[in-house]
Amino acid sequence: MRATFFLLICFVTLGLFLWVSLNGLLYIFGMVMLIIFLVITVGYPDTMTLFLLGARELRSGDEKNFFEAASQEAYKLAVPMPKLYFYNGTLERAFVLQTRNDISIILNKSLLDKASIEELKGICFELLLQVKKGMAPKRTKAMFILGFLAWTLHATSAVVLNLIPFNDIRKASDWFLNYLFNPVFELIFKMIMGGSYFKKLEHHLNEYPAEKELLSKVGLKLRKPYTYYSLPSRKIHELYAVNKSRNFQNIMSLEFLPHEWDYLFRNVEIRSAE
Repeated sequence: MRATFFLLICFVTLGLFLWVSLNGLLYIFGMVMLIIFLVITVGYPDTMTLFLLGARELRSGDEKNFFEAASQEAYKLAVPMPKLYFYNGTLERAFVLQTRNDISIILNKSLLDKASIEELKGICFELLLQVKKGMAPKRTKAMFILGFLAWTLHATSAVVLNLIPFNDIRKASDWFLNYLFNPVFELIFKMIMGGSYFKKLEHHLNEYPAEKELLSKVGLKLRKPYTYYSLPSRKIHELYAVNKSRNFQNIMSLEFLPHEWDYLFRNVEIRSAE
């Protein structure tokens, strides 16, 4: 409900802004764009999020282990077989998106390359468990909202910064804007998702100790949250992204959103195993 309510507020605010600030052909154009955005939000938030991540669909012959793991876990949980995607980013992340009966699993390419079939089973189970428990649509809406907001802000800032004739100043301004944007994205994400989402997911996962153990092995392979969430590390990532494309910066904005693994892999079992 939080994601839907947030979207409702956004649409009402945008509609009122167009009504007050524009008239004539500009008002008609603005309303058409708002209607298109409404259609995408209601019908295709998963497709738009895949586009914002730069995700590419995998075929069954490309990653046989991934397909085998996904099909087995989907059968185990009695959910539809998801479409499988990979994307190129900075962090080892995995996401699940759902709109009605359309389910998508997206893995970072480096994570896909290093994970064994057993570890892929643990990843797919955790993601599809969110589908089984009816949690995935909320996550999809949250990622779409933040992804579209990041894309809009980066596109607008690109137009403004291109007016600056000095490349070094443009890069410094770009980094400073990312420095301001990302904490706001994280705050909005927490407002939409609420504080109980990851705790609820962990509660459901505790009902499946074997699958949770497989997922825990994935946590031992990954970089720990303090290696990229600490302020110095995060600033290094942001400075590195300045030299990359806007699309890469959009992807990084989505990757740095709070993720369930940051919560699940902080538990006592993982720390003692280290």
